[in-house]
Amino acid sequence: MKKYLSVIIPFLLILACSQPGADDLERAKLLMSGDSLTVPDTALAIEHVTRAAERGNAEAMYHLAYYRQYGIGVEQDDKKTLQWYERSAKAGYLKAQYKLGMIYYGGNGAEQDYAEALTWFTRSAKRGDDQSQYMLGIMYSRGRGMEPDTARAIHWLEKSVAGGHPYPEFLLGKLLYETAETPEEVETARQWVKSAADKGVGHAKELLQTMDN
Repeated sequence: MKKYLSVIIPFLLILACSQPGADDLERAKLLMSGDSLTVPDTALAIEHVTRAAERGNAEAMYHLAYYRQYGIGVEQDDKKTLQWYERSAKAGYLKAQYKLGMIYYGGNGAEQDYAEALTWFTRSAKRGDDQSQYMLGIMYSRGRGMEPDTARAIHWLEKSVAGGHPYPEFLLGKLLYETAETPEEVETARQWVKSAADKGVGHAKELLQTMDN
């Protein structure tokens, strides 16, 4: 096993460094945050990340979109934000797929489009992104752009709770409680609601009181 790792790890490092614009991206990250040897330089960081993005680096595209979205070191621009998130998402960058789904879901930075949101959330959810899995749980449970589908909502929420976040736990518990047919199913629902309540979700505390009464 050790022999195998000694071969595969250097290979993966070489692969990561061989991505287009990798050096520029790493330089941009360092310049954006700074360290004991480097003074933060947002303007220069933007130059490096832009160069990396234009060379086809998907992660750099994501960062450039993020900076454009929030006006970090560069003028806020919804159109360019959307363009760079789309390029990054189509290149397979997981975080960009989630962010693109959020833009279309909320209509912030683009015209609201539940079908597009569903497409991007599904892509990243299938690859294990727990935030996208949670958003699919919301969309299916509330019928956003579709007929409500509790079974599908539960399916995605059961995957999302692996991330340990309380809101997927609350929604999962709530849906399981509403569809429970046996005492065992009620108890399973209660455990998820209690976990969310213990983490400070107010609605979970209210539902837990109702369940216990």
